[in-house]
Amino acid sequence: MGLMVLLIVSSFKTTTSRAICQLVKEYVGHRDGLWDVSVTRTQPVVLGTASADHTALLWSIETGKCLTKYVGHAGSVNSIKFHPTDQIALTASGDQTAHIWRYVVQLPTPQPSADTSISAEEEVDFSDKDDLDADGDISSDCPTVRVPITSLKSHQGVVIAADWLVGGKQAVTASWDRTANLYDVETSELVHSLTGHDQELTHCCTHPTQRLVVTSSRDTTFRLWDFRDPSIHSVNVFQGHTDTVTSAVFTVGDNVVSGSDDRTVKVWDLKNMRSPIATIRTDSAVNR
Repeated sequence: MGLMVLLIVSSFKTTTSRAICQLVKEYVGHRDGLWDVSVTRTQPVVLGTASADHTALLWSIETGKCLTKYVGHAGSVNSIKFHPTDQIALTASGDQTAHIWRYVVQLPTPQPSADTSISAEEEVDFSDKDDLDADGDISSDCPTVRVPITSLKSHQGVVIAADWLVGGKQAVTASWDRTANLYDVETSELVHSLTGHDQELTHCCTHPTQRLVVTSSRDTTFRLWDFRDPSIHSVNVFQGHTDTVTSAVFTVGDNVVSGSDDRTVKVWDLKNMRSPIATIRTDSAVNR
């Protein structure tokens, strides 16, 4: 099976007639399709990829070198998200679980000592050597994590997405079993099962600073779950699309952006979500 390649582009400029991109870096190593790409919020900055080849890989953005390979899942890895402060990753899988696992990536040493450091030239040479591995797998020499810290196991179907709540003490998962689950990370216990969607969930996302969760579904709706008041867990249903809502995410501002197989992207204001503040029409279904 051919290697799957993630491409990073910069200088993305649009003109009236076309978009111009410049290739910056390739990350080669997966053996099947990529479902998700994520990046750490803290130093050192690490790129994470989730793949149908049952693995998640962590990469150095600058060198393109594989830093960690996670092989704990028994199914496709559908999403990857990084803990807000610690070197911990959260992955969702077709094996009906979400895993929380630890990785270790060292910051570059400001003043490298001769016996422990790797020079820039040596690092490039190491990467080139990987390119020449007999099986063509750049991740073969990558440090491997095999066992999670925690496995979240309450779903009865594919776990399609997962995300950390603000603070990183709780996590939410979205599944094809039509539910989203909220877990306590430390105990692995199920805190709430979020029911109400009529068909499979397609995605979940958490607000960067507030205890809010948005879930999207094949039932043409997305739902906003509010956990800010410990005594009240309210939910609002939004029916602005006419086909599967494939994605709904929070922006850094107080907006939600939803995308759908109905070929539209809609932007919503959290303060007044009765109707979208913008609708963007596309010529094909919106995936993410």
